[in-house]
Amino acid sequence: MYLTHLRLVNFRNHVRTEIELGPHLNCFVGQNAQGKSSILEAVEIAATGRSHRAARDTDLLHFGESWARVHAAARRQDRDVEVDILWRTEMPAARAKEIRVNGVPVRRGDLFGHVLIVASTPHDQDVVTGAPAHRRRLLDVVLSQISPAYFFLLLRYARAVEQRNRLLRDLAGAAIRERETALEPWDEQLSTMGAAITARRVAMVRRLSQAAREGYAYLASDREALTIAYAPSLPPGDETAMIVAARDAFARRRRDELIRGTTLTGPHRDDLRMQIDGYDLRTFGSRGQHQAAMLALRLAERKVLLEESGEEPVLLLDDAAQLLDEERQMRLMQLVERAQTLLTLTTTATLRRIPTETAVFKVAGGHVEPEHAHAT
Repeated sequence: MYLTHLRLVNFRNHVRTEIELGPHLNCFVGQNAQGKSSILEAVEIAATGRSHRAARDTDLLHFGESWARVHAAARRQDRDVEVDILWRTEMPAARAKEIRVNGVPVRRGDLFGHVLIVASTPHDQDVVTGAPAHRRRLLDVVLSQISPAYFFLLLRYARAVEQRNRLLRDLAGAAIRERETALEPWDEQLSTMGAAITARRVAMVRRLSQAAREGYAYLASDREALTIAYAPSLPPGDETAMIVAARDAFARRRRDELIRGTTLTGPHRDDLRMQIDGYDLRTFGSRGQHQAAMLALRLAERKVLLEESGEEPVLLLDDAAQLLDEERQMRLMQLVERAQTLLTLTTTATLRRIPTETAVFKVAGGHVEPEHAHAT
């Protein structure tokens, strides 16, 4: 699949931007803070309904504006898709954001899977070195694009954890029997949902690990080996075994949970471990190794999405070539040549070799001008 058209209105520093995209490599060139990353961010929102850069939807609106819109048109093998997302600050919170697919209103979870993306951004450094939540989010976005049902399961689980945490704080001074009676239904729900989430993540990591290992070996010219493993808070096993283990863990850690007022067991506590040649990437890896490992992991996402959907996802590479040497740049371009790619650069000189079919756009102050149109 590939995007054919993108329209941004009052989005970040784009007052009104219209872009006709090429089916192969699209380079957005400009200095920092000119609106390059916002273009890729808009595509991410069209695919997932949310931005990794914005804590609140109101942060996406152009300064002083009360509304904003992102419209993306994509061509898949079997159909065309149009996604339209509108934000309005003057509306009640429940109606402040409107999502439509081919003109039909949908919930955020139902948006997943229409526009498939893999996004590599400067925030990928947080996936390697930051909190486990960044690594869990990577897995959850891939799984949600494959199955919107997974997104809704994750949503129900998060709400249940929040409600159980509130109950733990309320029960801190209650009698033992009262605690057990109140918490057991929540323990059962979280055990069942948590086991389903963990099982899907474990299976996904197995698939990503092999593909990422191959991708990293290619980028690093077989000089180093990347390994990725899931680190669950429960002993691995089938879903039934994990449900039993979760129940036991809740009973065993009840006292600690009541003291701390938080749920200590479940997939919301899990992590993803990344190593190069057996050494922890987070602790011992260089910045170049971090970027190469994350690119390999993003390309592994691409392979899994292609296998699941039969469609090439759109690759969003924000500053992904900046730190790569010439050899790794060349290898990266070879790996992405079959997919539509949106790449940001401060200057085309950063990229040693630009394919002839590349569409080049100059970005300055929220304005986008085509410098080299794609072949039609």
